[in-house]
Amino acid sequence: MKLIPPAGPNRTWLLSSVAAIVLSTGPALAQSGAELLTKTCGDCHSVGDDGALSRISGQRKSPEGWLMTLVRMRIAHGAAIDRETEAQLVRYLADTQGLAPSEAAPYRYALEKDPDTVEAFEEPIASMCARCHTGARALLQQRSPDEWRTLIDFHVGQFPTIEYQALGRDREWYKIASTEVADWLAKELPLETKAWTGWQAADKPAVTGDWIVMTDLPEGGAAYGKLTVAGDASPYSLAGELRLSDGTSAPVSGQMNLYTGYEWRATLDIGGKTYRQVLALDGDGGLAGRQFLAGQDSLGGRLTGVRADAAPRVLGTVPEAVQGLSGDVQVVGTMLDNLTVEGAATGASTVNDFGARVTLTAETQGKAVLSVGESTTDIAFYTAPDRLTVEPEFTIARVGGGSDVGPASVPAHFRAIGWLNGPDGASGTEDDIRIGSLTAEWSMTNANEMAEVMRDTEYAGTLDPDGLFWPAVAGPNAERPFTTNNAGDLTITAKAGGLEASGRLIVTVQRFIDPPLR
Repeated sequence: MKLIPPAGPNRTWLLSSVAAIVLSTGPALAQSGAELLTKTCGDCHSVGDDGALSRISGQRKSPEGWLMTLVRMRIAHGAAIDRETEAQLVRYLADTQGLAPSEAAPYRYALEKDPDTVEAFEEPIASMCARCHTGARALLQQRSPDEWRTLIDFHVGQFPTIEYQALGRDREWYKIASTEVADWLAKELPLETKAWTGWQAADKPAVTGDWIVMTDLPEGGAAYGKLTVAGDASPYSLAGELRLSDGTSAPVSGQMNLYTGYEWRATLDIGGKTYRQVLALDGDGGLAGRQFLAGQDSLGGRLTGVRADAAPRVLGTVPEAVQGLSGDVQVVGTMLDNLTVEGAATGASTVNDFGARVTLTAETQGKAVLSVGESTTDIAFYTAPDRLTVEPEFTIARVGGGSDVGPASVPAHFRAIGWLNGPDGASGTEDDIRIGSLTAEWSMTNANEMAEVMRDTEYAGTLDPDGLFWPAVAGPNAERPFTTNNAGDLTITAKAGGLEASGRLIVTVQRFIDPPLR
């Protein structure tokens, strides 16, 4: 990221992530959001005949995008924006100049800080935008043609060396950026869209009440439970309990802000650890996104949910598969009175507070389909997997620590995923049946000849028995050739059920500046 950390307390603002739009709370301001915006920003942004502020009125962004803009105004231009004003402005701008659900959907991985997504953009975004930050960061906004061109000029003014960096010196960067790229962005991501107009006019999903949720905790594995949202407006309170696969439970408490009518941002205490949630309401009683540890956003999992009073819906099962040909599973969902079992198994169910408890029996290995109405989920029955894969197939970890001011390390979590051959009997084809996460024996080796020379397995970090990789401490290491950092290029291998599979891990340097959108 090309953001220069300022000296003093402002650096904390720039380094703050989703927390900055989750924890900032307080009494409602007397003036409206429009009045507050004009009061706060009107000294520098001119007011047009329609009352709109220059520059600001020509953009729409995610809550994180507006937060980054406000932080930059304070740091770079000395805008007097305190924490409470910032929170109010983010909420107002996200609600009135945000993104429709369909506009944000393709790039939610950036909002959710998914560590395992590998971007693959075509030109012009690949070399003109995504070489410095994620392509998603550029595409999570909508602008007028003038504002897209001004954004190009901003980049040159803010980062004057941009034309002399890699993929800049081999072309007429500014000419291409200010014409071809700006025109492409204005066409693909215009300020005014039917999606946004429709969303503004639509009835917004209800958020208060009980939610049945299913997720995965870094240390506890699969978890399910109920969260209750209460309050009249942001910040809402959240409380509930998650049940873990080992039979224990973890209390949940915290707060949530809702932006743009569907963007859910929460900070929660789950069993004594702080988690963030970046989720989205789907408008049909559902909820989906990612939940992760506040201090280690690479550690977390998907979260899905459904309102307890919504139409019947199946979220999934705990466990994900049945080892053997019979077993009890918790089917997580709502209104599962008429749950049916089809395919390789039969079952009997008892409805409970989180869906239904089901006893399933199968005659052979295979897949059963659990359904209620049009909502379905699959569950596998297996005695031994036919194939093994490692998830993620490729990811990045970062060294860290070693000082009082440097960023913490960024670990990586690998899982061994079992598969059955599908009806075609062939392995690795579309009809394969996913078993899910298996207990595995983990090991790591140097990925290539250079990694062998640099002895990466000795210096880059350690791999826990559960597939969790912890990077080594940051900083020059006098024991290594060239006194290099403790970076590495590793192959992570899992063995389970007589099978073996591998993934790739790059251990790289710290991320010193960590904005909400990377």
